[in-house]
This record gives sequence, C-alpha cells and structure tokens, in this order.
Amino acid sequence: MAPSGCPRARPGDAIVTPGEQTQNTAQIDKGAPIAVIDIGSNSIRLVIYASSGRYPFPLFNERSNCRLGEGLGEDGMLQEERIAVSLDALARFASIMKSMGVVKTHAVATAAVRRAVNAADFTEPAGQILGQPITVLSQSDEAHHVSRGLTLNMPQATGYVADLGGGSLEIVDLESGKMQHSTSFNFGHLSEVGRDEIEAAMTSVPWLAEGRHSALYGVGGSFRALGLAYIEQTGYPLPVLHGLRIPGRSATSLLKAFCRSTPDLSGVPLGRQKTMPMAAHIMRTLLDRINADRIIVSGTSIRDGLIADRELADLEGADFLHVVSSEISRASHRFADVPDALSALLQPMFSPPAGADAGKVAIARGKFQRLLEAACNLSDLCWNEHEDVRGDLAARRVLGLPVNCVTHKERIWLATAIYHRYVGRKTNKPRPPELGFILNRRRRAEATTIGLGLRFVLTFSGGTADGLKGIRLTNDGETLTLHVSKACVRLVDNHARRRFNQLAQSADLAAEITM
Repeated sequence: MAPSGCPRARPGDAIVTPGEQTQNTAQIDKGAPIAVIDIGSNSIRLVIYASSGRYPFPLFNERSNCRLGEGLGEDGMLQEERIAVSLDALARFASIMKSMGVVKTHAVATAAVRRAVNAADFTEPAGQILGQPITVLSQSDEAHHVSRGLTLNMPQATGYVADLGGGSLEIVDLESGKMQHSTSFNFGHLSEVGRDEIEAAMTSVPWLAEGRHSALYGVGGSFRALGLAYIEQTGYPLPVLHGLRIPGRSATSLLKAFCRSTPDLSGVPLGRQKTMPMAAHIMRTLLDRINADRIIVSGTSIRDGLIADRELADLEGADFLHVVSSEISRASHRFADVPDALSALLQPMFSPPAGADAGKVAIARGKFQRLLEAACNLSDLCWNEHEDVRGDLAARRVLGLPVNCVTHKERIWLATAIYHRYVGRKTNKPRPPELGFILNRRRRAEATTIGLGLRFVLTFSGGTADGLKGIRLTNDGETLTLHVSKACVRLVDNHARRRFNQLAQSADLAAEITM
C-alpha cells in the first residue's frame, strides 16, 4: 500500500511541479502517489494517497488555515492578504508533492472562489504554482462529491447530509445511498448572518422538512468539533470521530451552550472556538428544522467523493472493509490462503438472535459474515509482537484503523475478536478499556466466541491452510462438534481439547470431538 522509490528534491534542482510532471511523463506510474487539494473558504487541505493498493490509503494529510474567504463581503472580493497566504500554502504543498513523487493531482476550489468576482486573482497564480488549472466546483458538483464521499463508505445511508464550510452549507437528501435532492446556502461558519435569515433560507426549501429523516450526517470541521466536545463532555469511550452518533437532545444541548453570550466551548479545538458560535447557530437551526433524532459525525469530505469518481470507478459498490482487511492480510499473514479457510471453518459459529423472524435472521447472518471475514483477514495482525502485549496491541490497531467504512460497534466487535484470538480467556493481560463499552452483551459474547475460535483453529493447525483442511465444525444449536480427519488425529492433544471446550462453552454449547 505504501509507495516505493519516491524521488527527493536536491539543492539546485529546477522546480518541476506535480502538474508538469504529469504532462511530461510518457507513462505515469500507476503505483505512484496521487494528491487531492481542497481549497475551501477557511482552509486548504492537501491529502496524498498511496495508489498501489485497491484502497487509497492516506500517506500525508495537512491542513493550512488560510481563511481565503475571510472578508468576502457584499463586494464579493477576495482579500489580497488572504490570497497571498493561500498561495504561500500552495507553494509549500507543491514542494511536498514533488518530494513524494506525486504525478497526478486533483485540485478543486469551493464556495469562496466560486463566489468571488476577483477569483482569477487567486486561481491564475495558483494554477501556475501547481502546473495545472484549479477546478472551481459548482454548488451541484460540491453536493455530488459530498454525498459520493459519504456513500463510498456508507453505501445505504439514508438521511440528510450537511457539509458546513466556511462560506457555504451544502445539504443533500439521501435515500438508501441515492441522492434525491440537494441545495446550497451562501453562509458558513465564517459568515455574519442572523438566525432569522438562516431559518428563512432553510424554510424556503420544501423537501427540507421536519420528520422526513431521523438522521443528519454532519460533514466538515464544525461537525467534527461538535463531536470532540461531545466526547470530552460525556466521557464517550471511543475517540474516533467518524461514525460517532450524537443523540439529538445531546446535540441540541451542546449547540445551545455554544451559542450563549458567554459560550461553553469545552472540548472544541482552539482553532475552531472563534467561529464555533456561528457554526452552532447554523447547525441548531438545521436540527430544529428537520427534527432529526441524531447527528452522525462523518470523517468523509468532498475529497473522498473526488477519489471515488476519478480513481475508484472499478470499485463501485465494493465493501471497503473487505478491501482494507484483505490488504492488511496480505501484509501480515504468515502463510497463504489462511483467511478463506478460517472463514469457511467458523461459519457454523453464527447464532441467530432469539425470537427473530426469517428476515431479521438473514440480516444478522449477513452482518456476522461480513465481520467474520474481516476478523479472519486481521487474525495475524501483530503476530510478531511480544506475547505479553500482543492482544492489546492488535486490538488497539483495529480500534484505530484509519478507514471510514466501519461503525463504532463494528470496530469494537473486531477489536474484541482479535484480542481474544491472542489472549483467550486470560485476565492478567493488558486490555483496551474501550472493549467494555458500546456493544451489547450478546454482540460482545459473539465477538469473544469468534476470537476464541480463531485462537483454537490457528493454534491447532499451526496457522497454515493445510492444517485446516482436515477439520470442520458443525453446530446443531445444542452441541458444537469438531470433526477430525485421520490425517489430523495426532493434532488433538489435551491443549487442543481444552481450547475447543472453551470455544464451545463461550457459545453456550456442549463440546464433542469425533475422529
């Protein structure tokens, strides 16, 4: 997933920008890093992605708070000082891209540049610095990329998506991952606008109605700041912003506190505190308008949408949890073909929810299958660490996977499974405290059982696919039976029996071994 052989700049080298490299290179290295530059009203962000794997893994991610849209008032003029600061940031980014061997760059600008009457005063020198033109996104383009970035990681998302930037607010109506409507308002957290004006603008959009959707997906730094404040003030156990669910009442309470004459901004990053009251007025008005019962903080952005449209067309509809965990598997597994064998062997460990009808059982089975495959792919993560801390380190690695394709519950489930894959039932090993939260008792028990299953079969087989071919599991709802072929009889010793008994006991089943 990481790039190889990135050229380095040397003193005296002529500066060749990434755009010029693209034009002058006869054959672009398909494994070379690619870059996205997102020029917003408040900040300019550079993200450089590795492109050698199927999932574009971020190699470098930096934001410069240039405030390009600051002072963009009724005259619609970008301020000279802000233009100069922004061009300096782009010059720095161009040097970084060159040193990292970037040969393809997607550079886009949003509301501030779109609205500015003197936009060319910025875009022309910016294009010269980067060696390629700046694409100024229309309101509809921006809404498309925002929703595309979200649904790349949440394919069936239903609700409103709100992307609150410095100079604009884009709102998209999603139904099962499909965009139904979109609109854009010319105010953001850098604006000076009253709540009456915000409310009037939102009321003028008929489909932006109360009760239409129960979920509001929040995109952008202001929503992430809200999430950080929620985590700090409530003691929420998992400090991962993407997928954080903030109950509507809690969100309203926080936003009211942000809007006071003396605002309570506990947990809000220092760089956001100045503009957070304005952002809170906008978010609170929107939440009141749609009456959603929760805000789901999204770590996605228009950058994800750009990458999805321009780089991942062949992965349309792919489950990125499978894609990412498969790439990790190829880098971490000691022996080939093990994850598929593990997944096939542990299928019978599925236990349907009590009292569920056929439809709910099918949904639960699908979710179990998805997580089981990922756990099998991740099952050799950190195998080469010290055994006393291996389970703790592997679980933390899973909790912190830098991807947006898993929910908080899924992170905890996978981390719990991988922890018990290494630790078993021991209680004297270090353990991430997050594992004790968020999941209900049934799901925590399910993840623990899968972890014990991985521990049993990987130890039994020596971690090889060949060692797994001679055994299979059956589950009749009362007894878990291990069927052992003649070729594997010698592998059944007292330690193997003990671990198998632990597995069956965890699943609340009797244990039986047939040979």
